[in-house]
Amino acid sequence: MDTSVVYADLNLARTPEPTQTSSPSLPRDTCRCPRWHWLALKFGCAGLILLVLGVIGLSVLVPSLLQKTSAEKSSVDVQVNRTKPAESPAKSMCPKDWIPHRHKCIHFSEVPNTWKEGLDDCDQKGATLLLVQDQEELRFLQGWIKEEGLSFWIGLIYELPDKTWKWINNSALSSDVLQVTGEAKEGSCGAISKDKVLSEGCVSDNRWICQKEPKRDTMCNDS
Repeated sequence: MDTSVVYADLNLARTPEPTQTSSPSLPRDTCRCPRWHWLALKFGCAGLILLVLGVIGLSVLVPSLLQKTSAEKSSVDVQVNRTKPAESPAKSMCPKDWIPHRHKCIHFSEVPNTWKEGLDDCDQKGATLLLVQDQEELRFLQGWIKEEGLSFWIGLIYELPDKTWKWINNSALSSDVLQVTGEAKEGSCGAISKDKVLSEGCVSDNRWICQKEPKRDTMCNDS
């Protein structure tokens, strides 16, 4: 008996496999960075820009500040120099116990006597009673008078018939230099105290101030 083999084509219903959805592939050399990396990069760039701007600002500001400081220092130096007594060229050229000031050597006496006695004492020292040049010199001298009520004769005398104050070199007193307080009359001489210029009787007892020029070649020796 012939056995017939019947081949039947079986059409099997196959369930199609689900297709996988994938994102477009990136090139292999592309770097995938987390989001915080990008934020850090942005902040870093912003900080760098601010730093550059700061450096530029400082480069403009610092020279301006230095110039302003220099100008202020110069101004302060000028003001200080105006308030200081003038540097004396007579320094180290005056005798012991004499004070250098400008082009003078100045001496304050220790004992009181009349105006005439003071004039003679200065003459014996190769000097003369003081002639005050200006307000600055007056302030300088008054700065050396430490005691209240202490007066010193200067080379100033009230003369008749002119009825004017004159220095012993016969030049008239300028009101811009000194203002004499007190009654001016015959026999009046000028003296300075800690805070004013006084008219006093020439026979009164006061100390006195002498002046003389410093020696130019060698240091002075006290007379």
